[in-house]
Amino acid sequence: MRAQLLDGASRRNARAILETVQHLGYLQLDPTNVVARNHLLVLWSRLGQYARADLDRLLWTDKALYETISFILPTSDRALHEVRTRAIRRGFDPSSRTGRMHKWMKKNDTLRRDVIARLRKHGSLPLTAFEDRATDSWTSSGWTSERNVSQMLMFLMRLGEVSVGGRAGGKKMWTLTKGWLPSVRPMTAKAAARAATERALGALGVATFKELQFFYSLGRYVTADALIALERDGVARAVSIDGLRGPHYALTSALKKRRDVSERTTLLSPFDSLIINRTRTELLFGMRYRMEIYVPKHLRVRGFWAMPILHRDRLIGTVDPKADRERGRLEVITFRLERDAPRDRSTRRAIEAAVEDLAAFTGATDVMWPRGIASSYSRR
Repeated sequence: MRAQLLDGASRRNARAILETVQHLGYLQLDPTNVVARNHLLVLWSRLGQYARADLDRLLWTDKALYETISFILPTSDRALHEVRTRAIRRGFDPSSRTGRMHKWMKKNDTLRRDVIARLRKHGSLPLTAFEDRATDSWTSSGWTSERNVSQMLMFLMRLGEVSVGGRAGGKKMWTLTKGWLPSVRPMTAKAAARAATERALGALGVATFKELQFFYSLGRYVTADALIALERDGVARAVSIDGLRGPHYALTSALKKRRDVSERTTLLSPFDSLIINRTRTELLFGMRYRMEIYVPKHLRVRGFWAMPILHRDRLIGTVDPKADRERGRLEVITFRLERDAPRDRSTRRAIEAAVEDLAAFTGATDVMWPRGIASSYSRR
């Protein structure tokens, strides 16, 4: 809980937002907006009701954070992430998609040059401002097929040539990276591996090597050699966890801290970094949790956007909320407690308070619970 900054927040200002993202390493972007977008919920779970204007200022004015295809990242980490960007530019990235990307961009150099020229002339433009001048259409089995302009922009972002320079009505405003973000020199591969391994371990608290490699935004840089070096230098230690196969690792500094149990109760986004590794979640917390967005409605168990309930240091169930923005109401579609979850009045009130706080964060003034909710608290 402490490593994920879920043990309580004393500040909710811009600095607290920035420090949270710097510590976690990233905020994952996802278009689903049943309650609020994922990156907003991850911060809410840790900070409570913060000002979204502070996050916007950090992104678009201070540029202390920046947006990529999948994440919001700290600008202070650009030297780390430029390691992969440089590899992609040079064609050294192991991904098979990189080779195809370079070939397609070469065939459509007219489109590439037009995109760059327009951005150089106008500074910042939405997707709709570009003409599709592709001579070889992009094909895929997914939604990107024949979306040539958006694919070119995404590829140019992967190459570090363009960036998201703002949002207008939720839509990306594209701009040239040069002049928008400061120039940085990429770390060496060895330095990047050590920094990412230590950072991932600090954000996870305790983890196996495989779990460190799973950690979004930092995991691709993690190496066994870096972990060995951290252990050799006394920065990290191998630890054992009763009932789990090892070895697990933790930062030595974290093991020396007090282990007070948090009294907080909050809800977690399905994409929250505490639970995004479903196997690890089940091993550490005993909860089997799967996202059910793509599960047919009649087969769902927890719900479309079921948010795990973090009560103190346990995951005790899920709440599946949905924002009714026309009525200014947050609807709880389903509510489910684990069999061993506490069902006393104080726990019930803590869950209700967390849901009410989420409602207020989304701008709702009312919460509607499903009928028969009292039976969810009775022992079975």
